[in-house]
Amino acid sequence: MREKGSMEREEKRRETELRKEKWMSEREEGVERRETESEETGLRWARKEYERRVRLENELYEERRSRMRIEEKREEEEMEWRERMVGLQIEHEKSMMQMQAEACQNQLQILGVMARLICQFFGSSNDGLGGGLGTLPPQVLQNLQHPEPEGLCNNGKRDANSPSDFL
Repeated sequence: MREKGSMEREEKRRETELRKEKWMSEREEGVERRETESEETGLRWARKEYERRVRLENELYEERRSRMRIEEKREEEEMEWRERMVGLQIEHEKSMMQMQAEACQNQLQILGVMARLICQFFGSSNDGLGGGLGTLPPQVLQNLQHPEPEGLCNNGKRDANSPSDFL
């Protein structure tokens, strides 16, 4: 019986060892499984983080491109506006110069008429103009009717020493 009892103990010890080995192997498999799951979770997080960064970079790139397009459009509109303003300024200067030339011409015509009237009333009695204080030669009267505009030289260009009409 002793042998039977020792065999039973031996068998129980083997069963206990087998259960222990089985428990240890299950435990190691669980640890490995958890490590694998942890690595997989880490990889998933890393992939999500990478995708998020790529998406943010793409959004920033698109925003920069959009801002650059808007800035280019604004600069283009500003240049067009400046060109229009310069054109309007040139047209304004031309019209002002024309108005001034017309005003000078009118003033000179009035002066010519006044000079003829004065000569007519105060001219000598023998020059055919009537009056009697003095005479002006016909060339002077002719020049008073068709004078050159003020500030222009003989060739019709503005004199360099004449004052500017514009600021």
